[in-house]
Amino acid sequence: MSRMPKVIIVGRTNVGKSSLFNRIASNVKSLVFDQEGVTRDYISDTVEWAGVKFDLLDTGGVELCKKSDAITCLVTEKVQTLLEQADLLLFVVDSKTGIAQQDIQVRSILHSLKKPVFVLVNKVDSEDQEQDVFEFAQLGFDKMFAVSAAHGRGVADMLDQVVSYISQVRNHAKEEEEPEFKVALLGRPNAGKSSLINLLVNQDFSIVSDQAGTTREALRKKVAFNKKVIELIDTAGVRKKGAVSSELESMMVTNALQISKRAHIVLLLIDVQEPHLTSQELKLTSYAFDNGCAVIVLFNKMDLLDEEKKQYLEYSLEKYEYFLKKLETLKISCKTEKNVAKILPLVQKVWDRFSKRFSERYLTDIFMDALKRNPLYKIGKRLTFYKARQVGSAPLRIELVVANKILFESHHLAYFENILRKQQDLKSVPIFLYLTEKK
Repeated sequence: MSRMPKVIIVGRTNVGKSSLFNRIASNVKSLVFDQEGVTRDYISDTVEWAGVKFDLLDTGGVELCKKSDAITCLVTEKVQTLLEQADLLLFVVDSKTGIAQQDIQVRSILHSLKKPVFVLVNKVDSEDQEQDVFEFAQLGFDKMFAVSAAHGRGVADMLDQVVSYISQVRNHAKEEEEPEFKVALLGRPNAGKSSLINLLVNQDFSIVSDQAGTTREALRKKVAFNKKVIELIDTAGVRKKGAVSSELESMMVTNALQISKRAHIVLLLIDVQEPHLTSQELKLTSYAFDNGCAVIVLFNKMDLLDEEKKQYLEYSLEKYEYFLKKLETLKISCKTEKNVAKILPLVQKVWDRFSKRFSERYLTDIFMDALKRNPLYKIGKRLTFYKARQVGSAPLRIELVVANKILFESHHLAYFENILRKQQDLKSVPIFLYLTEKK
């Protein structure tokens, strides 16, 4: 995969970096909330402007970290590592507050990197405010732009200069290969999602901390596996609505559920220290299935269980057998890396099932044969089935051509689904059945 040019938005906290990212990005949205430090990791999107494509990254705010705030230190270290990979840096400052001490700290970091820097003086909402830009010449960068992320003012002119620069230095930058499918990690806070994605991509991509709620936004990473490109998405932890204590966390939960809706496969991570599946985890699985996602359940932190606790885990899961028998499950430990190497091969296996195609002849024959042995009835009347055809994959969608479709109820459709599942290994894969009357 050829690397796309990287344009990274950087600056101190609360100057409007996420608002600017949202103004430019079309596929991914950063959380915008009037609270310092909302963006803790980075998020990215591929942007096209004037026919030129580049990766745009929104970073956590750079600030001096205190020993008492380990998360802030991790964010600052991560941002500095990212900046070294940048082709162009967009240094965002706030016209309304002027140059702050933290701006000077960021300036020092950027000067030491010897990277091209565009200073974006944000919150210049009118022509009358443009004189506020000149103060920022003291930062020592040649290129300055007056912009308003909130209203879009000056953003187009700035992007023209961004792509002009990119075109000059990287005329032949190739597009990254699009992922074949997307995999989202979902689960309660502190289940180990960030630790797992770091192991899967073999780098410190997500911030890893034992503090619940560290990952506030969906983080994406493309990885090459088995000659294919897969996009991994780490989401904020999801907890039941009654436990959502703030507007910010509510936004995080909504973001996580939206991501699972757009993913192809969901890895549901469960902390085995709390082996009883909560109603929230059952709802997450049902939500993912209902929206057409394949689901794999990962039981994490197995290293913390002795033999007695392992036996108790098996016992406690028996009540969920009706649900778990439909899904692929794997017992893992992010700490010891037990079975982590089996995850991507299992994901590939589920994807192969998820994207499978069946011929009309095959589907019609297996359903006809089953119905000859066990016909379906409604109020004493035998239900008539003519043929079946697949109308979509990933997720699997099958159209059943019948007579009097109004007579068919949900348990009749479940009968067809069970026939197919007995004939084919479709574990973890949702199946959607549609009824059409013969014309």
